[in-house]
Amino acid sequence: MINYNKYFFEDFTQIAYRELLKLAKQNFNFSDFESFNKEENFILWRHDVDYSLELSLELAKIEHSSGVRSTFFILLHSDFYNPLEANATEIIREILLLGHKIGLHFDAQYYNISNENELDEWIVFEKNFLEKILKINITTFSFHNTNPFVLSCKKETYGGLTNTYQSFFQDKADYCSDSHGIWRFKRLKEVLEKKENLQLQVLTHPEWWTKEILSPKEKIWKNIDDRALQSKNNYRVMISQMGVNVIDW
Repeated sequence: MINYNKYFFEDFTQIAYRELLKLAKQNFNFSDFESFNKEENFILWRHDVDYSLELSLELAKIEHSSGVRSTFFILLHSDFYNPLEANATEIIREILLLGHKIGLHFDAQYYNISNENELDEWIVFEKNFLEKILKINITTFSFHNTNPFVLSCKKETYGGLTNTYQSFFQDKADYCSDSHGIWRFKRLKEVLEKKENLQLQVLTHPEWWTKEILSPKEKIWKNIDDRALQSKNNYRVMISQMGVNVIDW
């Protein structure tokens, strides 16, 4: 139980999430990466979807009912979900119907990118691909698994997309992240209450926000197990529709 208190496990539930949104609305003006004003008070709320589209949809519904809009960044190279699966694509479209935006979660390491010209090229490639699949316009990207190289890429845009790690966000605005299922730098509740910087970017990863209190490890293990169960169920439905049986011993 040492880690329970040390890392504020109770913070990362969907009930607590509603309370954080309520607090954020009281003290900040919600904006998005296309319309925020660098001279004004704003909060930009984003989700890097690394593991779970299902939990992304749950957060999208909570935000919708709370009168909040955010941006969900979709990764094309996740080991845990495939946005090209019919069910996954449908979930992303549901998130859009709730009024949220979709961005590109870009993994520069997948392509072994070492310079900004390559970065522009591959961001354009993935942007065009995702836009064609979802039939939407994408205007923003975030880096997946940041390293010294990508953090040095501080231009406002790459590949025509707004960079969530641009110089302004790294050097001027405040930042709070739940990376790895813990508060990476500051506890969000305290940041929202203190209002020390009224220009704030919040990064969450939907896999960490569950109905019950669990450790980060338990959440990831559960996500993997749920993914396996879903694959089994999808297979059962497919062969049933084909009118055949699973052949066993």
